[in-house]
Amino acid sequence: MNLILVRHGEIPSNIKKVYAGRRPEKLNDKGIRQSQDVAKKLLDFRVDAIYTSPIQRAVQTAEIIREKLNVNVVTMTAFRELEMGPWEGMSEIGIARQYPKEWKIWNTRPAELRLSGRETLDELQERVLTGINAVYQNNTDKNIVIITHVAIIRVLLLWHEKKSLNLYKKIHVPNVGVFEFKLDADTGM
Repeated sequence: MNLILVRHGEIPSNIKKVYAGRRPEKLNDKGIRQSQDVAKKLLDFRVDAIYTSPIQRAVQTAEIIREKLNVNVVTMTAFRELEMGPWEGMSEIGIARQYPKEWKIWNTRPAELRLSGRETLDELQERVLTGINAVYQNNTDKNIVIITHVAIIRVLLLWHEKKSLNLYKKIHVPNVGVFEFKLDADTGM
């Protein structure tokens, strides 16, 4: 299976450096244009299906791409954003002030952060890999696009590279960034 991961288009929270988490937030005008542009690029991949996070910005990105590619869209909760707990909706500045100890851990050793109501990176990676496995079982010889979020892409890249989740913050994943993998039963991703 050829797997193409795409981060959703830009939303207002991305500009404001706010952790949107799982809140419903629509794409801004730039995010809509970004999604239209990436849809044109994906024409070359001969996509068979699109899977998406159920969060509004990902669904909106998936629908814009679907219109151009004319393929089915399947929603999967496995690909929704990291559960941010009390940080959801907060700015980076606000988190740094209200949770200084945890903010330091998040920025230096993110895999070690434990915060009530917040998913750990290990839990996130396990959830996402379970979702990838389910997609693979039904699409072993297809070209699949997954529209998702920065956290999902980061943990998959680190898993693929067999690197520590503590490198999470070092991976740049721009809005509508495209990451391609090949997945098969023998070699993995």
